[in-house]
Amino acid sequence: MTEELRGRAAEAVRAAGRLMEGGDWKDETWLGPAIDELLSLERELIRHEEEFSDVFVHVALLIGARCHIRRDGTTLDPDERAEALRRLRWVDRHGPLDAPLAVLSRMMLLFLLMPWALPRADGSRTALQNALLDVADGRVLTEAVRRDLIEARDVVDRIAEAPVDEEFRRQTESNREIIEQMLAPGSTRSARSASDRSTDGADHVAAARDGTGAAPSAQSQLLDAVRGLVDLAGSCSTARFTRVLVWLIAEFSSGRGGDSTPDDLTLDLEAARLVRRAGAGRAAGADGVRRAADLALRSLRAAPPDTPQRARVARLHAYLLLQWEFLTDEPADFSEAERPTPDPDGDDADRLTDWPIGTAVDPGVLPYLDSHVRDFVAHTGIRERQSAAQLDRLLAYRTGDPGYLDDAAALLREAIDASPAGSWWGVSLQAELVGILEQAAVHGGSFHDADVALTTLRELRAALERDGSVPPDAPFVLDLALSAAGAELSHARRTGNHGELPSLGEELRGRHAALPPDSDRRGALEERITELDALLPPVRQEGRTPEGVLEPARPEAAEPEILYRAISEFRRDLDGPRLYHDHEYDRRGALGLRMLFDVLRGEGPGELLDDAITELTRVRVLITGGRGQTHRVDVLTKLAEAHLMRAARGGPHRAADQRACVEVFREALGELAADVLLQSGADHGLSAALNGAMLSRRLAFIAFRVGRPVDAVADLERGRALVLQSAAATRGIPALLDAAGHPGLARQWRAQVFAHPIRPIAATAPGAREPQVPDDTPPVPSGLRRKALKALGAGRGATEGPGTRPLLGATGPAELSAGLAATDTDALVYLVAGVPMANGGFPGRALILRPGAAPAAVALPELLQSGSPPLDRYLEAAAERSRVLTDPEQGPAELAACEGRWQKALGTLCDWAWRAVMGPVLGAVRPLLAAQGPLARPPRIVLVPCGPLGVVPWHAARIRGLGEHGHRYACQEAVLSYAPSGAQFLAAAGRRRMPPATGPQVLVADPELTLPWAELETAALRSACYAGALRYGEFFTADGERDAAGTPEDLLAVLPGGTTPASLVHLSCHAVAAPRPTDSELRLAVPPGAGADAGRLTVAGILDASADRGPGTAGPLIVLSACETDLSAGHHDEALTLATALVTGGAADVVGSRWAVRDGPTSVMMAVFHHNLTARGLAPPDALRAAQLWMLDPHRTPPPTLDGPLRAEAARPDLHRLHHWAAFTHQGNPTASGG
Repeated sequence: MTEELRGRAAEAVRAAGRLMEGGDWKDETWLGPAIDELLSLERELIRHEEEFSDVFVHVALLIGARCHIRRDGTTLDPDERAEALRRLRWVDRHGPLDAPLAVLSRMMLLFLLMPWALPRADGSRTALQNALLDVADGRVLTEAVRRDLIEARDVVDRIAEAPVDEEFRRQTESNREIIEQMLAPGSTRSARSASDRSTDGADHVAAARDGTGAAPSAQSQLLDAVRGLVDLAGSCSTARFTRVLVWLIAEFSSGRGGDSTPDDLTLDLEAARLVRRAGAGRAAGADGVRRAADLALRSLRAAPPDTPQRARVARLHAYLLLQWEFLTDEPADFSEAERPTPDPDGDDADRLTDWPIGTAVDPGVLPYLDSHVRDFVAHTGIRERQSAAQLDRLLAYRTGDPGYLDDAAALLREAIDASPAGSWWGVSLQAELVGILEQAAVHGGSFHDADVALTTLRELRAALERDGSVPPDAPFVLDLALSAAGAELSHARRTGNHGELPSLGEELRGRHAALPPDSDRRGALEERITELDALLPPVRQEGRTPEGVLEPARPEAAEPEILYRAISEFRRDLDGPRLYHDHEYDRRGALGLRMLFDVLRGEGPGELLDDAITELTRVRVLITGGRGQTHRVDVLTKLAEAHLMRAARGGPHRAADQRACVEVFREALGELAADVLLQSGADHGLSAALNGAMLSRRLAFIAFRVGRPVDAVADLERGRALVLQSAAATRGIPALLDAAGHPGLARQWRAQVFAHPIRPIAATAPGAREPQVPDDTPPVPSGLRRKALKALGAGRGATEGPGTRPLLGATGPAELSAGLAATDTDALVYLVAGVPMANGGFPGRALILRPGAAPAAVALPELLQSGSPPLDRYLEAAAERSRVLTDPEQGPAELAACEGRWQKALGTLCDWAWRAVMGPVLGAVRPLLAAQGPLARPPRIVLVPCGPLGVVPWHAARIRGLGEHGHRYACQEAVLSYAPSGAQFLAAAGRRRMPPATGPQVLVADPELTLPWAELETAALRSACYAGALRYGEFFTADGERDAAGTPEDLLAVLPGGTTPASLVHLSCHAVAAPRPTDSELRLAVPPGAGADAGRLTVAGILDASADRGPGTAGPLIVLSACETDLSAGHHDEALTLATALVTGGAADVVGSRWAVRDGPTSVMMAVFHHNLTARGLAPPDALRAAQLWMLDPHRTPPPTLDGPLRAEAARPDLHRLHHWAAFTHQGNPTASGG
């Protein structure tokens, strides 16, 4: 038996050897049986106490081979790898150095220790190998990887001692060099990070600090070099000069003192000479660098303004100030630093020529350069741009100018574009770019930057996960995860979309559990997890963030002595050095807010409120002086609240506090409006505008309380419909810039808009907001947007300038009164819900403006923000109905029950709407018309409902006991239109209506063919009202071919500003009001080959795609006979609906709906509406009112537009019911004339 066992074992070993020598070892179908057989024989040999070492070694080799095969996939078993390593390590320790089988085992051990260092099946390299070899990025190293590399180096040393041929020996030596290079990341860098504090040459620095000075020749050389660089700034390009400055800082940091440096290879002779001279002058120490910076500053002052030369000298001056900081470890004074502002038309025709990516080297020399130097010369330009970007990022921190971040981002993008495909350069530079974009989003105010950062982070993390070679606990990966967590949390807070948060929480907890107790990343992870937990519980309960979640969390209660010690520490910190531009703003703001929060918690003495106001007032002064890039609106709001709180206590400051409260609230609104204007696109503008209406309502209530309705009008206008106002205003910015004397900025703006038009982007689903980033370049870059707004006096902290009023919608009663008179409108009425409070609170108001009269406020006690049961019940029923109608799982019984509850709530709402609002409002407006006698025309009223009042069909407010069906409706008493704000009313009132002959009429049928009446409606309108109208969409039975598919692009082409603007557009298609109103959408045709979402045109898409058309341009009538086209399901004060977006985009009139309507009755009413327009010549608001009155008339006669099935549908006995006719509203020009 023993002999037979030995024979079988020997044959199995020989078979394994043949398998290893041939190509079959790469085929797991051969490996598996061979491993199983050897393992079985090994157990038998051990049981019989026979020699099993050969079998042991071959098992190790075959298991190692299988691990090697599986290294790129997901089938690699960690336990199997551990077993292979155990066996191979035993062979390494005990095997002879010269035994071929031991050498082979050591080579296999090497493969398993560094599987990521082997080429993939497609020949590509892993990310970890690229990171360590190409970039020498130590952030990917973990202790486990380092241990494996050290062991691999020792294994290579033992392999080298084997009797092998010369070629194998050279390869082994090369492998050892590569491992040494991996173990010493950073050693191949030519210059350190710009933000590192160099300790080289410490003797020179110490000499300068000790006051012993330095050799005069050193200082002289340094100043001569700076003079030479100033001269060079006038003769070379910005790209070349920036490159020279990078080497200047590298020379300062190197401590070589003017010896031959790598700049000999990269710079021309003159630039290299200047850099070496500056390096020799490094011995002058900090005092010498200070003098050099002063020399650069004097040259800067002498340079002509607005020239590239001045911009280059400005950068030299700023870089020298940074170098002084590096040497002294003290903050420099950047108050006189000037941000480089090159000529608007640029001065670099070909940056890659002046600043190449690689260094030109004689081809004959290349074979003699080692891999480190070859890598250096190949990527010199990338490293240089990375260093320059780091310097610019530091300058943004020191100076508070976010323009430096724009410069840094541009440099990194250039380096990323030039990086080899699949290289670690691209990964690491994108990670740096993310940090800069996140910093820019916070300090520059652009959410576009935040979205690009988040999208880039998601892509980077997905790529690293697919690669799988970089350890999950590597510092680079952990930092990326922390950055992604911060970006995801910010995005969730800003948009209300929490879809990514559950998986993010699971990931963060897993990473935290895997970290060692002494990891320096544990605290940061715990902080992110805490922030996440603050958002997740409400999501699990309700699916969306309640309003209170976004309020700043108050600190936990503290013992008094701890409280005062913390405040005293804040005070001491204020006395320290100013480490960065906004140091005092941040510290003083934190102190003031801490004091205020303590007052709110009832802690501390009464005078603490006075101290808080004092500190926050100082912060307010800093804001006025240009300090503070973050939380300006929040800080000012808290200061205003503090004044209000002290005023409520009475005392000598009461009147002053009331005035200060109003002033500061208005300043907060101005800052918020500037934030909205800084955004690129409607969705980002919405995120910035969310608190505007709250602030404006607070101001309005103060004005009501003190009896100043004039102020209430102006204050309401400051915070309403900011997104619509911004969308309209920013289209006219170039003209405003021209008028303000800034033609260069106007030219740049127009060029950017032409080069980067925003295309309509559909949301993935209602409420599921993903960062919408078509590319990482907004149509108007953040820096240009900031400069333009500052030039117009509408930037952050700016006082009112020549362009502020049109940009910020500063509309007052006088302008509104004139607009009412011009359109023969009797009243503009703001409906402001009251706030119930324990002390009685603030009652609701109707703020009424009439032509030529002062504004008047009518008290409406039943009109409350919350606490009006009919409104509360209707909002609940409407939300339920919207969910049920879009849920395919709901059956007929559930649908019918839900519909019944909603219709009942709607009737109750309309009864309450008359009693609470429209009865008093009509009573206040109608007496002015009484003198005209019983035949007086009905009053024309434009309503501006604030907050959730925008969902109420006020025209359907009703009183019982009158009328044919037992009710009398508001629309029977007046012609009612709606507007998002007074400014938007004025814009629409000044827009002429397009005569039908001036453009085509377009009828859009449902492209999904799910609305049976849509085609009948379209056919009837074309036959009776608009012969020859263009037909878009899908048709079952229409004669002839359709004119277009009806895609979003097709529709945008016929909207105002499009290529063929129409005079009429009628849409009979689906629409959805989304929880985030910028996502509300029309569902149009999907372009060929595109995804389903490509057929959706959102509110944001309409606003972002609209073009500037100039004042006085005529606009079309747009009819949206679809569902929920004039409904905002969230953020009501912005009044963002499809209807209001189209008016803002240039329509003169838009008819939309407040809820999902029935197909048949809607088609009937639309046919009557268009008959009133075309046959009776009524204006759109009057035609809509006449159609609604027709629906209420039990003796109605069908007009000629109703034929066939539509005439039969018109005979329905229930057309008078609210849900059939009351959904439709008019937005736009309220005049009864042709406009």
